[in-house]
Amino acid sequence: MNIKYLTVIIILFLCFNFGFEETSYSLNKVSQNDISELKILKYLPKDNKTLFISNTKSSKITNAIRTNFETKNQDELILIKNSILAYLGLDLGTYKLEDIYNNELAITTYDNKEKGIDDALIIFKIKEKKDIDDILNLTNKIDEPDKLIKIFRENKLNYLKYIYRTKDNYIITSSNKNLIIGALQSINIDKNIGNEYISFKEVLKNFKNEHNIFLTNNFKTNELLNNTTYPLVKEDYLVTLFNFKDTDLLLKSYLVHNNQSSDNISYKNIDRVSILDKKNYQIAIYNNLLDPDKYLDNIEINSFEKELIKEINNNLKQNLLFLSSDNNWLLIYDKNKFLIERIKLLEDFNKNSLENNKNIYTIYSKDVLKKEENKIKYFDYKKIFLVQTDNLNFISNTLVNEADIDLISDEFFSLKGDSHAKYFLNKKLNLRNPYSIQTKNFSYLENINFFFKNIINLSIIEFKAIIKQSIPETAPFYYAETNFKIFNN
Repeated sequence: MNIKYLTVIIILFLCFNFGFEETSYSLNKVSQNDISELKILKYLPKDNKTLFISNTKSSKITNAIRTNFETKNQDELILIKNSILAYLGLDLGTYKLEDIYNNELAITTYDNKEKGIDDALIIFKIKEKKDIDDILNLTNKIDEPDKLIKIFRENKLNYLKYIYRTKDNYIITSSNKNLIIGALQSINIDKNIGNEYISFKEVLKNFKNEHNIFLTNNFKTNELLNNTTYPLVKEDYLVTLFNFKDTDLLLKSYLVHNNQSSDNISYKNIDRVSILDKKNYQIAIYNNLLDPDKYLDNIEINSFEKELIKEINNNLKQNLLFLSSDNNWLLIYDKNKFLIERIKLLEDFNKNSLENNKNIYTIYSKDVLKKEENKIKYFDYKKIFLVQTDNLNFISNTLVNEADIDLISDEFFSLKGDSHAKYFLNKKLNLRNPYSIQTKNFSYLENINFFFKNIINLSIIEFKAIIKQSIPETAPFYYAETNFKIFNN
């Protein structure tokens, strides 16, 4: 299993355990340490491509899990925890996690081309009077501060091969001893000189009140950000915050430009991408379908309809709203931007129109006879409906009622806002159908679910995103929410 997937699993597990404590903090008004000032940061070596960091307390883990999950799911979480710890090579023995862990954790990953599997570096703080023996539970005692120790478990799997305990009780453990050496050497690096440490720390300052944060500057698997139109640099980071909503996992992701960190305040006032919530559309995309095949392949419509949607999308490029629910779809756009008469696929269709309340309703139909292999065959094309208002065209495979026209018109102009005048990039997505959003952005889900062997079934309930950019901005504004269901009871 690729360690990238394992890292995601570890993060999920830690969020299961640590994430619930945040509610207790807000209720009890207990102050938290600034996550950007954690002492654990001094041990982070250079060239981190990913970083998960947490400063959440674990004192009420057991009670929180009992409160939020059914007994069956509690047992499954315990099994997941034990499985992950066993894979890593950690064994707490008779101790509980809260007996040892002391509220600081960092996980980073690194490429290892020779092994063909990524290496991981895990750093965490343990409580006073606890040591390496308490987390490895070996028959022979091996703890010795300030000494690099090789982990050996006879006839047992342990991904982590080396471990080190500092005098201030930080455990540094890794699959590669060079990463531990690099972490120790980083203490002596002048951290006032620009390097990756400064970038991470500056980014964390913008989220100092958060407690579980994942950072990466690898955008290759993000389809919305992996675009040559707005090339990103190593100082740009995708920051993901882990939170819980009931028993579901909610991830909020922000694109942060390190050289413009003060601008991150704008994220606090962002609209939360509520596209036609009242109608509960499974797919809602504004301002371009990106790659239409990715979404259309998951809707049970015929090839003609798909080609029609693609033709309109390719001609407009922007300021287009696409809605889909239960295999019904609807396209809305400014009718002055692309005349209906220019749609080539409808040129030889029959049409019939009626007017009602200043709106013009048109149905396009086509019945033909064709000769194939000396046989006459009848073809009935799917009917297409058009509603023309004062400003908009509504094209659909079903007749749109007037109540929806008013609602969608308001939504369209709300989405458009001042985008025509200000933004050359302004896309918004709201995807509720899990089958329509299993893109390569979430390709790790199958690997994680396979690893857990159906103990849990991590699936996406909803994905929302905003990406926009105006001149003279060199990088886009990006915000996304991903709502995961953990258990399917």
